[in-house]
Formats: sequence, C-alpha cells, structure tokens
Amino acid sequence: MMYHTHLAFGLLFALLALAFINPSNKYLFIAVAVLAALLPDADHENSKINSKIPGLRFLSKVFGHRGLLHSIWIPLALWLIIDFGFHSRYGSAVFIGYFSHLVSDGLTKAGINMVHPLKQLRIQGFIETGSVLEHLVFFFVSVLCVILVVG
Repeated sequence: MMYHTHLAFGLLFALLALAFINPSNKYLFIAVAVLAALLPDADHENSKINSKIPGLRFLSKVFGHRGLLHSIWIPLALWLIIDFGFHSRYGSAVFIGYFSHLVSDGLTKAGINMVHPLKQLRIQGFIETGSVLEHLVFFFVSVLCVILVVG
C-alpha cells in the first residue's frame, strides 16, 4: 500500500481503539498511531518515512522489504517497551498504528509473513499497490474515518 493509505488505516484503527482505550490526550494518541502506521516501511529504501528520516535507510539494507519489520514482533516489542518500560499508554498507539500497516499490507498481492522469520503465516490479499482498487480502499477508509469523527 502507498503511504497515504497507511495513514488512513492508522487513523481508522486509532479512532476505533478510542472506544476501548482512554488516553490522557486522545489527539496525541491519534497522532502517534497515524505516524506509527508508516514505521514498517522504514525497510523500504524509497518509502515516505525514509525520505523524511534519512537515517532509517540502513534498515532496508539490513532487513529487506517486508521482512522482520513487517511482522508482528516489532509492534509487540515496541508496545512492551513503551507501555511497561516507560509506563506510557502511547505504546498502545504505536502498536495500533503499526498493526494497521500490517493489516493493510496483508490486503495486497505481495502480502506479508506475520511471524517472520520463525514460520510462515502469510497474509495475502488481492489489491495491487497503487492500483485503482487501492485508491478506492483509501476513499472508503477515509469516509469511515469521517463518519467516526462526525458521528
């Protein structure tokens, strides 16, 4: 998926999570989740996050695209470190945003291996990145976000 679709999914997941999580600052929670939705693509040399934070480019050489950074282990580790290590509820926001990225990439033809490198638990969909169908998904998710904010 393209970065704007990941941002939309991050926003949708954050808005849905607010029904279960009561952070001290819901706007900060949403912002953290939306930004965390871009983190997995630090393993792609030409990603939006790498154009904004160039120091992350080494991750694409170390891990390769859709490897370890596109597995469930990284968001779980970040959640544990932030929530329990720093006693901050914003670890949940990082997990939610990061997980939204994994779910949305799981909808693509390229898919992801959710438990890389331990075993194969491949999640693969039918959407081609950058296609008209992805743009329709982006539109649909954006409409859902507006409904959640307004409603």
